[in-house]
Amino acid sequence: MRRGEPVQWNDSRGFGFILADDGERYFVHISNIGRIATRPRDGDLVSFRPGKSKDGRLEAKSVAILGANPKPTLAQLRRGTEEPVSRTWRFPVAGLFAALIVLGFALGHLPLLLAGLYVIVGLLSFAAYANDKRFAESGQWRISEATLLGLDLCFGIVGGLLGQEVFRHKTRKENYVGTTMLLVGVHLLWLLGFATGFIRLEELSGLATELVSAFR
Repeated sequence: MRRGEPVQWNDSRGFGFILADDGERYFVHISNIGRIATRPRDGDLVSFRPGKSKDGRLEAKSVAILGANPKPTLAQLRRGTEEPVSRTWRFPVAGLFAALIVLGFALGHLPLLLAGLYVIVGLLSFAAYANDKRFAESGQWRISEATLLGLDLCFGIVGGLLGQEVFRHKTRKENYVGTTMLLVGVHLLWLLGFATGFIRLEELSGLATELVSAFR
């Protein structure tokens, strides 16, 4: 088995090429890709068995998109698919963040502006995950991962975690999960700082003013 990533993927026609770790380009057809809930995209990490077609062209067989959500079988749909344990942390973490926001605001440490941003951008992030999951299932143009993660970073982390959990989206791609956990750590330190009074907006404003003055 080799690894590589799809390039020049034609989603409407269901074929493209895989640029493998050996530097070769292998033709790949959708029929040779394992069952997944989301459609392949350029840049996905895949594993495959190299082979050749009848005309001697390099071709990828038994392609698996690493980190993709597997499409449930009919039997799983009938009996209901249980959620993996790895997903269960998003709900409690989102609840913890919501509690820290309320606590920080109630104690007067977290300004109304920042609390409002967590609510507004959180709703935008939740909607973005909902739309991207719908686009993936219908084969439409996707919302970039950079946009989703950017919303999570810019105060949308609560809605982002809820969106991932509710829509079962972006929960198995290892790189994405790792980045999400990094953002969780950043927001956790930030919100704990406000909730405990360790971080104060006036001090941040003063620091920003000093930095601006220093570069003038």
